Amino acid sequence: MPSESIPAHNKRDTPFPWRVFWLLFAASVVGAAAIIPLALELFRPLVQKAPPAALPLPLIIVIGAVQNLALLGLAVGFGLAIARKIGLGAPLLEAWLYHRPSDRKFTDTIKAGVIAGVGVGIIVLIPILIAAPHLPTLPFVTASHASVWKRFLAGFYGGIDEEIISRLFLLSLVAWLGMKLFQRQKARLSSATFWTANIIVAILFGLGHLPSASLVMKITPTVVVLALTLNGIAAIVFGYLYRKRGLEAAMIAHFCADVTLYVIGVAFLRFLPLH
Repeated sequence: MPSESIPAHNKRDTPFPWRVFWLLFAASVVGAAAIIPLALELFRPLVQKAPPAALPLPLIIVIGAVQNLALLGLAVGFGLAIARKIGLGAPLLEAWLYHRPSDRKFTDTIKAGVIAGVGVGIIVLIPILIAAPHLPTLPFVTASHASVWKRFLAGFYGGIDEEIISRLFLLSLVAWLGMKLFQRQKARLSSATFWTANIIVAILFGLGHLPSASLVMKITPTVVVLALTLNGIAAIVFGYLYRKRGLEAAMIAHFCADVTLYVIGVAFLRFLPLH
């Protein structure tokens, strides 16, 4: 399958896109803030039951914020740097911010992201609804008790922060390492290398959702299989969009998938016999 990624040599010959870096970093800060209302509601019982902290709460919040900002900055910076080496990145943002022509159409990117995201949301929603009566503590179920605006805002975290970390940084890194190890004679990212990297990152993406889930439910083999399968399907689609259309399409798709699940999909829980 031919790749539509931007030729790697074109990006190597241009300076580091600092404008794109600062825009994505600012967006990631907004995305991290957007999930706070939902996280506070979901994990409030755990916080109330936790023993007194050794440090004052305001200091803990400041330390956590600084750490997260540093990690987000590193993910954006290294992600952009690595992506440029293999012809990936955020082509529309770069063309817009640097007033360069682009072979990508903004409307096509939005259309691809929305269609893929809603499709992923529907595909993932069906098995979740089937499993929900047997796993009433699923994050999907517990999140349904939160206000709609909190669930909607949380979609920005998935669409922005998770895509920066999982696609821009991690997928670019694994694909670049694959090129270094297995494509020493080729200048462009091959389909075999990309899809191997995409599957590896999809598995990691699924496993990465287990720690937060473990805070509200018991992790069983069934839960692990669900996390790997459903998150893996979504990650593979987002990774494909990242290569074919750019980071922007993957972000739009992830956001639309989260909205389909957590804003619209939770309405179907009322028809299920939840305990």
